[in-house]
Amino acid sequence: MQDKRRRQTLKTETAAVGKFAVVGVLATLTHALVAASLLEAGVLTAFPANICGFLVAFGVSFTGHYFWSFAHLRQEGKAWKSMTRFLVIALSGFALNSFVLALWLQLTPWPDLAGLLFSIAIVPALSFLGARLWAFSHRPAET
Repeated sequence: MQDKRRRQTLKTETAAVGKFAVVGVLATLTHALVAASLLEAGVLTAFPANICGFLVAFGVSFTGHYFWSFAHLRQEGKAWKSMTRFLVIALSGFALNSFVLALWLQLTPWPDLAGLLFSIAIVPALSFLGARLWAFSHRPAET
């Protein structure tokens, strides 16, 4: 019985990783598409375009993770808590993204668009760990 439960847990967690990846790719593409479009159209420079892309992608990401990736962890009345925690994780990832972008813009002669896309791509693995272990996990002992 214990072995069966362990296999089911492994199956559920593996599925969550796959779902997280799908939602993450969609959110990352959203971030990149919005930011790159604003940058390339000359509407905004790299940093403001990056912020706009992040904000739109956050909505895609939270919704997908809350209702699909981590649906097995979802508890009644915890949506606001999950969103607040996920926002902390997303903002931390965005800070890292912005730091990398700033370094790129200051230290390389390469195109701003390449730096923007590179900086967006480095955050997903850290975001998964924070989302799974904190943002969407609500054990009774947690505060």
